[in-house]
Amino acid sequence: MAEPAPVRVGAEELGRFASALLEAAGTPAAHAATVVGHLLEADRMGLRSHGIMRIPQYIGDIATGGIDPAAAPAVERRATGRAHVDGGKGFGQVAGHAMAEVAVELGRAAGIGFVTGRHMGHTGRIGAYPEAIAAAGLVGIAVCSGPRSGHWVAPFGGLEGRVATNPIAFAWPGEAGVAAVADFSTSVVPEGVVRSLKHRGLPAPAGALRDAQGVPTTDPAALYASPRGALQPMGGPVGYRGTALAMLVDVLAALLAGDEADDPLREGSNLAMLAIAVDGGFGAMAERFGAYVKATPPIDPERPVLLPGERERAALLASGGGPIPVDGPTWAAMTALADGRIPVPATLPG
Repeated sequence: MAEPAPVRVGAEELGRFASALLEAAGTPAAHAATVVGHLLEADRMGLRSHGIMRIPQYIGDIATGGIDPAAAPAVERRATGRAHVDGGKGFGQVAGHAMAEVAVELGRAAGIGFVTGRHMGHTGRIGAYPEAIAAAGLVGIAVCSGPRSGHWVAPFGGLEGRVATNPIAFAWPGEAGVAAVADFSTSVVPEGVVRSLKHRGLPAPAGALRDAQGVPTTDPAALYASPRGALQPMGGPVGYRGTALAMLVDVLAALLAGDEADDPLREGSNLAMLAIAVDGGFGAMAERFGAYVKATPPIDPERPVLLPGERERAALLASGGGPIPVDGPTWAAMTALADGRIPVPATLPG
């Protein structure tokens, strides 16, 4: 049976449709706006693995009790430079933005603010959180740890998954806004990339995936087979570095929040964020540093050196308010969820 055809949908129409689906599942309008805005921005940046593709997943999580759509994050513990937030099983994007605000507040007061958070749904593009910290004038760092059910990544030399894709993101301010944003998984690719490639009938990158027997494969379906395959740690022949970084993420986001990394009863994602205050003149130094890095002669004159985040910002600007591509399985799932009760927007061929 052929996969459903991909489509393109106007950004505003897609946003209204996705919000309506979430609200029909019990999500307050403000929460829906935060989540959908976050997902659409990822799509416009070209990061489809963290875009509207996630809407059916979130609604499924609501149906099974994995997400409480109305939950609001709560600051449970606060001390000088340190806080802990409980997401209440709510949306990861809602908790993440709240944590970034707390980190900025602590960082401004104490020079440094470290915030842990747990009990939240999928957190989306974690680069959004240090980016918000940097927009407030501080250096921002964020890491995300997934529960045992999301341990898609085998440690270097291992056969079975023992860590999640455990991304790391950071950003720093310039003289006029955010100078740079980096956001990457500690696996070769995020799980969402493999899922998106599977939905689109495309192969996984070589070196990213092994099947359950440990044989390298480019078939995305191998990750979701029974028994399932495993993503590989970032670094290829030096993948022990990716494994080490993934373990650091679990220490910062899980263990420091009081969670056992391997606890099968652990629910939801964990985030940790750091906001570091800067001295006067930092923005100008950051701009000079970026200019120095970019001044190297490029290997290919047609591909100049870019700072972290420049490619995504260029894609965001180029997208304007144009149509957003949606893969066939995601669109079929969303229209099925509408169930004749929610108007489905018109589409263009994908």
